[in-house]
Amino acid sequence: MSPISLLFAPTRPIRRRMAAGLALACLAALANIGLLALSGWLLAAAATAGLAGLVAAHAFNMALPAAGVRFLATLRILARYGERVVTHDATLGLVGQIRAQSFDRLVRQPPAHLSRQRSGEQLFRFVSDTERAGHAYLDAGVPFVTAAVCGLASVGLVGAFAPSAGLVLATGMLTCGVLLPLAAGWLSDRATARIATQQDAMHGDLVDILQGADEIAFLGAEDAMRRRLDTRQAAIRHARLHLAAIEGGARALTGAMAMLTALGVLTCASTALHAGLLSAACLPMLGLGALAAFESVAPLPAAQQMARHALLAARRTRTACTLSPPAGGGSLLPAAPLDLDMRAVGMRYAPDEDWVLRHADLTIRQGERVALVGPSGAGKSTLARLLFGFHAYQEGTIRFGGVEARTLDPDALPGLVGVMAQDAHLFQGSIRRNLAMACPTADEAAMWSALETAQLAAFVRRAPAGLDTLIGEAGLRLSGGQGRRLALACVLLRRPRWLILDEPTEGLDAATERAVMAALMASLPPDATLLCITHRTAILPFLDRAVAMTDRGFHDVATHRRRPQ
Repeated sequence: MSPISLLFAPTRPIRRRMAAGLALACLAALANIGLLALSGWLLAAAATAGLAGLVAAHAFNMALPAAGVRFLATLRILARYGERVVTHDATLGLVGQIRAQSFDRLVRQPPAHLSRQRSGEQLFRFVSDTERAGHAYLDAGVPFVTAAVCGLASVGLVGAFAPSAGLVLATGMLTCGVLLPLAAGWLSDRATARIATQQDAMHGDLVDILQGADEIAFLGAEDAMRRRLDTRQAAIRHARLHLAAIEGGARALTGAMAMLTALGVLTCASTALHAGLLSAACLPMLGLGALAAFESVAPLPAAQQMARHALLAARRTRTACTLSPPAGGGSLLPAAPLDLDMRAVGMRYAPDEDWVLRHADLTIRQGERVALVGPSGAGKSTLARLLFGFHAYQEGTIRFGGVEARTLDPDALPGLVGVMAQDAHLFQGSIRRNLAMACPTADEAAMWSALETAQLAAFVRRAPAGLDTLIGEAGLRLSGGQGRRLALACVLLRRPRWLILDEPTEGLDAATERAVMAALMASLPPDATLLCITHRTAILPFLDRAVAMTDRGFHDVATHRRRPQ
């Protein structure tokens, strides 16, 4: 099964529109063939009748074939207009369905897999490849089906008048409708793949330039990046010229073959005329009908190129959307108490890489406030990713709320566990939008309460726009400390029962750091669990205990206070 049919089976309404579009396209093409053939017969028959004399001219019925010509001309116009409307509507619906299905599969992929590609490349693939796959129906399906129907009808019509002429036409149609498109597609494969690769890289570079414009300017790398883009654009341009040359050569061969086939049809028709099997008026009818038939196969080399491009796009989309499933892909829900229990856990990103965790044992009871400390690269931030199934662990067990982490329902965890990552993302827009993204049901009072706890409310009140203050791309208009506090407010707004905060006070001065931790501890209910991953020793007195992480696993290094249970 092809990737297109495997991934993107159209829904029933779209299938109906696709079928209607194909029918209208075939009807318009057949009307065109009939129009040219009937016009040729009418002109030749009228001329023959005129040459035969006045009696024959008056006896010739001009009205009926003339009405047929007008009918076919009108039918061709209406069918072609209807075909454009219906096929483009079906294509837009198909592209939308493909994108919805692709996005649904894409968001379910583990972040560890998505991070292997640049965001610019992923965005371009999602936009461009899904559109190209959806256009396979319009750019390839419609031309091929139309050519097949018109080819059979034309060969049958010509063969009914002169079998030898039908055989000649069938030979020419098969050559131009099958052999030439196959050759064009085979010759285009390498250029098509080169275009896709270079476009991926170029769009990734463009996003990198936009996101790192300041750094590029500071480093004086503008010329190098410009040359890099120029090189990629030149490679794309050369590949497209190669495709255009192939398609142009195939069209030229199709035109030459059409003329030779028409001459062959006329030769066979002339033989039948001399044998008394045809009338003289049938010669231009068959010749023009043969030429009109080739109009349906002329677009096939380009359609074959589009089909190959769409097939490549569908494969790339399927590859991006069918990566390894998340490690936590079960359906079980944790039960109270929400204790975390790790036993002999071992984890590494790839079989040929070093262990990030090995023989790791850790227990955190619900309601505890724990600091996780250790050197950079020891794997502290990996804990949250293991719990959410973003990474798989190869050894040991992790139980949360009495349930093995691999069998947890990943959709249930966000309601129980709030995570502020070290590289927490802030969305373009306002402070209100970021808070609403974290908790769509929160009212303004809850938003201000979360901002108060994060020690950011005073800054927001001083801003002229208040909650509607724009923060820029990835929080560019905020300082590093303000961005961290806004990310913390987003997590607190959801009031999760478990909080995992990775460097929550990074970028804060000592006084603000103490104020944030004091407000945070005061806002947490007694049964809420807090795990702070940190390098900063100033926050340790606010927590129950500190756990150090080394290459030998976890072990307690300090107990600061014990709250009443």
